[in-house]
Amino acid sequence: MKDWKRYVTGLLLIPIVIGIVYYLPERMFTYLIMGVSFLALTEYTRMFKEKKQHLFLPTLIIMLLMIEAMSNLGFLSNLRNISVEEIQKELMLFNGLKSISWFFITIIVAVVLIPTLSLLGKDSLEEKFKSMMIYLSGFFYFGLTFGLFSLIRGHGNNYHWLTFALAVPWICDTAAYFGGRFLGKHKFAPKISPNKTWEGAISGVVFSTIAGILFALFLLKSENLIHVGIVALFIGILGQTGDLVESLLKRAAGVKDSGNVFPGHGGILDRTDSLLMSVSVIYIFFLIKSYAS
Repeated sequence: MKDWKRYVTGLLLIPIVIGIVYYLPERMFTYLIMGVSFLALTEYTRMFKEKKQHLFLPTLIIMLLMIEAMSNLGFLSNLRNISVEEIQKELMLFNGLKSISWFFITIIVAVVLIPTLSLLGKDSLEEKFKSMMIYLSGFFYFGLTFGLFSLIRGHGNNYHWLTFALAVPWICDTAAYFGGRFLGKHKFAPKISPNKTWEGAISGVVFSTIAGILFALFLLKSENLIHVGIVALFIGILGQTGDLVESLLKRAAGVKDSGNVFPGHGGILDRTDSLLMSVSVIYIFFLIKSYAS
């Protein structure tokens, strides 16, 4: 059985992830996400052989501070269910105004500090520019997206939306894998990911949408079925786009996998590429729904 490591790892991870989603205390969950983001940034910089500690440590610290600040902004995704008085009260607390301030401060500091630190050292101009872009993109790509996990988990009282965010990309990946394996004939990104086919991609999108509808029927009963189905559809499309982006990064860095944390699955980036797109799509949906109501 060629992919037995992949299957065994996946089966072992499912109960662990479910336990984390539904039973881990809020603060511990945020710390866990911060730890995963640290591993992601580490993998990302190692892929490109970036070992500049004077850039890595400041970028990491600012990124973790931003994720921490974002974890306290959950009320922004649920404005339609909060009265004006409650919003004003929230803004007077640390979880409101101060967290928003810290969020913007971390971004401003990163935009100023990372390019400034990139000027240090005796590297060539090309190397300095490469380092600046790697750390800036890593800060925003991982900081903003990993910060959304706590926000989505805190939306509502049952954690089902986070389960949705994790399950739909997994179903999409599985359907795309088997769809491509048994039906795939037409490549759609041969230079980036030679094994991906249109048949596999369409299978992933179809089963993502079906999964979204089932979630709406059984777990997200208070949500509009069509809306949840549309969100799942976009996760199916953009989740696979996230996978392609990560494949592009690996090809640019000249590596097969981002790491070896998960046997048969690769590293943190290999397992979270589609998840980062998934949480982004869901949070945008929350904001649109809040402002449209």
